[in-house]
Amino acid sequence: MNKYKTQICLVSGQSIPNITPILDENIRPEKVILCATNAMINNAELLKTFLNLKKIETEIYKLGDAYEFAELKEKFLEIASEIPADCAINLTGGNKLMTIAAQEVFDGVCDMFYVTFDKGQIMMINKSNELYQIKSKIKLEDYFSIHGYKINSLERKKTISQEARILFDELINNIEKYSNPLGVLNGIAAEAEYKGSLQIKNSIPQKSWELLTLFLENGAIEYYDDKKIKFKDCESRRFCNGFWFEDYVYLRLSQLHKVENFQDFAMSIQIENKNKVRNEIDAAFIKNNTLHIIECKTAKMDAKGSDVVYKMDTIANLAGLSTKGIIISYRKLSAYDLQRAKDLKINVIQGYDLKCLKLI
Repeated sequence: MNKYKTQICLVSGQSIPNITPILDENIRPEKVILCATNAMINNAELLKTFLNLKKIETEIYKLGDAYEFAELKEKFLEIASEIPADCAINLTGGNKLMTIAAQEVFDGVCDMFYVTFDKGQIMMINKSNELYQIKSKIKLEDYFSIHGYKINSLERKKTISQEARILFDELINNIEKYSNPLGVLNGIAAEAEYKGSLQIKNSIPQKSWELLTLFLENGAIEYYDDKKIKFKDCESRRFCNGFWFEDYVYLRLSQLHKVENFQDFAMSIQIENKNKVRNEIDAAFIKNNTLHIIECKTAKMDAKGSDVVYKMDTIANLAGLSTKGIIISYRKLSAYDLQRAKDLKINVIQGYDLKCLKLI
């Protein structure tokens, strides 16, 4: 594929197919023209801000109503009359009317191409369907930036001790046995954190002692008896309050990465929009330029399940139309929440399914 000085893009609700050809250093243009209808002006502004950060000159061209075919053709004719010779148009975005209008106008004026989203390939439309494999691989920072969010912090590399791996194996292989005792430990650790204490007096039921012994052997719990639990430190208290499960998910992500070859993955992602509104994402990975967002839960979901499904749906909608949500729960969701997640196309991995955790 040629390296064109100017690329024209049709802006839509899905920005990644516009961005990947621009970020490929082998075909990176000097200038980008973003063609946006009234409904897509905000998306175009986000893209312009992102591309300016990448030192690429960017211009927004307003097309007007997305469903006025004659007006769309007229606007494209205006652009076609002014573009330089070394130019190509990306026809991937926009609605069908925009694509048809653009193809009618630009055919014979400049080269045209289409991006296959899942394969990351460019197909030249008026060059015998020539294929080009896009070299750029979107990372998490760029993915969120394209959609108007800044990543304040994330964790890509985490050391998981051998003691923790042994603990994970026991907890995952015996979910039914430890499900209720874990609820007790979660509650005690949460209460201790609320009180800002590493030691809390409580009535510790005997059914929880075997579980507490596991965390004692792991080193997260320093001491316990039937009336008291002492945590090693603040990090260990958080570990007992469910963060062990996030560590387990990270471990599985790192193992799956070796097989699936994710473009990027990370844990504990803090994002912020331009209005300083923040959101926290337990984990995320990118595969085939598609973002997958993960919510990890160990708490009982009878009362909180609906909130978790709602939160996942909200966060998944922050980063583009193709973003996929995944809820990974140690305990089972209710039938109602499972159906609601299914309706929202959120993947749920729960209970014994954790033993052979498959994310995609």
